[in-house]
Amino acid sequence: MHSERILEGLRVTLLLLLGLLLGVDRAGCDTPTTALRTELEDLELMKTRLLIDFPASPYGLRRLMYVENRNSSDRAGSEPLLLPEQWAVGFSGPLITAGPVCLRGILAQLYNPLAHGAGSDVFSDVPALSLNIDLDVSSRRGLQWQVVAGHWSLLGLYNEQSGAQLGSAIAIPFGRSIDCALVGLLSSPPERLEDGWYTERPLFPGGLITHLAGSLAWEFDPLRICLAAAAAAGRRVPPGAFATLLIRLSAAPADLDLLLGNCSPQYFTPEGDSGDLEWIAAVRVARDFGALHLSAGYRKELSSLPSLPEGFRESRDQLEAGIQVNSRSASGRAWCIRGDAELQRGWSTAGQGSYLYRVEAGPTLDWRAWSFSFGVKEKWGGESERVGDVGVIVGCDPSWGEVEVEAGYRHSPIPGFDLAVALDAIGEDQRFYIRAGTEEVLPLCASGDSWRDWLELFTLRLGWEAKSQWRSRRQTPQR
Repeated sequence: MHSERILEGLRVTLLLLLGLLLGVDRAGCDTPTTALRTELEDLELMKTRLLIDFPASPYGLRRLMYVENRNSSDRAGSEPLLLPEQWAVGFSGPLITAGPVCLRGILAQLYNPLAHGAGSDVFSDVPALSLNIDLDVSSRRGLQWQVVAGHWSLLGLYNEQSGAQLGSAIAIPFGRSIDCALVGLLSSPPERLEDGWYTERPLFPGGLITHLAGSLAWEFDPLRICLAAAAAAGRRVPPGAFATLLIRLSAAPADLDLLLGNCSPQYFTPEGDSGDLEWIAAVRVARDFGALHLSAGYRKELSSLPSLPEGFRESRDQLEAGIQVNSRSASGRAWCIRGDAELQRGWSTAGQGSYLYRVEAGPTLDWRAWSFSFGVKEKWGGESERVGDVGVIVGCDPSWGEVEVEAGYRHSPIPGFDLAVALDAIGEDQRFYIRAGTEEVLPLCASGDSWRDWLELFTLRLGWEAKSQWRSRRQTPQR
């Protein structure tokens, strides 16, 4: 108990010291902005986040963050309520980023090679770490030091389940049209133990593993080509690699995206995971005709070859199309009619196949402070799976905030209702919001034994957010 109080005191002291050291400008005129947000989920889980943003200066942009999660249902009787279960302190600046982090650029591809679509930012971002400001405390912590700002950085990552990774990232621009990036990582993930008697994917045997990756982006308006490749090898694993190619054409009135990717079955991520997909191919086209917007896309995935002879590999084809018509009258009344359709077909080497269809359509009307939306959703696949929804969304924007109510009826496979309510009360530099809805379908006939059984079908989130700007000592109040 005494050690926990000491740890809590050190944590708060560290936060205050960082705020004081990083918030003082030599000119004495820096005015940081503070944003505090607290959210209570299902009256049990409380999430709190504090952000301190320092204005731009000759040293660049700086941000200080503190986030914590408290869950009252998981606490023992002797555990003090003041201590959070999870907490983190983070800082991002022009030279140093530390704390909970997100992966950017080809660095994110190293950890999940073929999981990013053609519109993902990993194909345009430089490899780096950015501060993760989610309300949920992230388990991935990182530290990045910009040796040469924007060009060369040293970085380290840590996760309790996967251990630590150390590496470096280099970004080299060649003029205005060519960008090159290189990343190297050295990691030692823990040996993956088999949970059951059967597994289709190879398990990481342990030991050191090295990753080398590079990306090349060539842009010549309106064409952009992005090529990325990486290789991995370790003391106990054979060499593995992956490569992706993105071709993007942005020309009026149509946009075209083409993505190709391949990952070898021997490739292991820096955290010791093996890739789920071996091949991916995707193409998407969008075109505008004034108020009419058309889009179509196709995506094909092939899973990795299983390591065991008894295993099987899967393939999936996905075809989607959409249409949207916008119209606005002189009185300010706006109409929007939309429609989306999707077809998925899957098969496996075991002789099993499945298919799924999805159709969504409905109009939306915006008139003054009100909005009305009506939609129909239909999904069906196989012989027994069939889901259909009919829903209505009504929104209002009064002077004090925003209100939105959604109600839907599902006729299959289990008849019932879906309900959702969103309310935002917005004031000067502050906001209070409520989100309530059904987590499961409300059955037509009462099946619960008490009102507590019905409450378990709903989710509730209460949140409050406020912003304020510190007043500098040299600023004087206006009369």
